[in-house]
Amino acid sequence: RAIEPTDGDVVVAALDGELTVKRYEVRGGQPMLVPESASHDPIPVEPGQSFVVWGVVTKAIHDIS
Repeated sequence: RAIEPTDGDVVVAALDGELTVKRYEVRGGQPMLVPESASHDPIPVEPGQSFVVWGVVTKAIHDIS
């Protein structure tokens, strides 16, 4: 939690109590959680939703780009 997420970072986040690992992007001023798979839609973080970034991914066993 020491690293503040920036646009394009991969994050571990809780959205309405559900944990997920997604790419954090800001589109038009709105935060989005974007899956790596193009077959899934981005998840907008709406006002009023519970949203907590638990951490920013800095290392991985395999490439995530």
